[in-house]
Amino acid sequence: RGAPPPPPPPSAPPPLPFSQQMAAGGCSVVGGPVDVRTQLLVFGMSRSGTSLTTSIVASLLRSGQLSDQTWRGEAAAYPTDRLNKRGYFERHDVVNLNYKTIYEATGEPWIRFPAGFAAHPTLLNFTDSAQARTKRANFVAAASKILREMDVHAPWVLKDVRFGRTLPLWWPLLRQPVCIIPYRHPLEVAESSKLHSVRLWENYITAALTSTQALGCPTVLISYAQWLDPTSAQAQLTRLNNFLRCAQVCSRHCGAAAPRFIYSPRLVLPLPCAAAGERYR
Repeated sequence: RGAPPPPPPPSAPPPLPFSQQMAAGGCSVVGGPVDVRTQLLVFGMSRSGTSLTTSIVASLLRSGQLSDQTWRGEAAAYPTDRLNKRGYFERHDVVNLNYKTIYEATGEPWIRFPAGFAAHPTLLNFTDSAQARTKRANFVAAASKILREMDVHAPWVLKDVRFGRTLPLWWPLLRQPVCIIPYRHPLEVAESSKLHSVRLWENYITAALTSTQALGCPTVLISYAQWLDPTSAQAQLTRLNNFLRCAQVCSRHCGAAAPRFIYSPRLVLPLPCAAAGERYR
């Protein structure tokens, strides 16, 4: 009789959840094996630090130096206004395309949600009529053109809060993107916004979170409030850098140095709970 066969090698322990990997300072590849992820999307709710976060991410992708091409390529930027004099860090054509797509697919403007849509944003689609098929083809052509132009400047970041609603339509055209969702206290958002609506904040945050979960996009949540304090801002910057490394955007660190902050943002203090009431519903 021959020697008994050797025992099988011990199986590898299951990987830690991604949040625990980041906390431990290490990580495995997020979302399966990839070469390098070069497409980043920032969305969530307006007036939540999405512009500030996009400027920081764009700087990280260029070793601490902000380049307009990183977030808009060669296209026109969305114009500034009194609410954001420093700029929105958005491509104008991306915002227009998302505006148009939401209206054509739902019959409603971007601020109105059909019943149940926020919890099921992957239901967004065009109908099966000939006219709707033409609209879908037009969307695919326009979105594909934008992505081709941005890929010339990879890695890149595109920002529009409406990605939380339209991501399911963009998704087949993207190549293993990374999602970043800034968030802010809903009463601060309502106070800062023209719309003064906590319900809209709830719908957009719900849509963003359920979209990324349903589609499997590696996602990090970024706190607006933490950008306002130097100590917490540095900790959040480290966490963001570690996320980008774990998500295979950067092999080590994206930025050689912390990016220069573009804004000196002012925190809008939340109203006392008793004063909020239904004013923001």
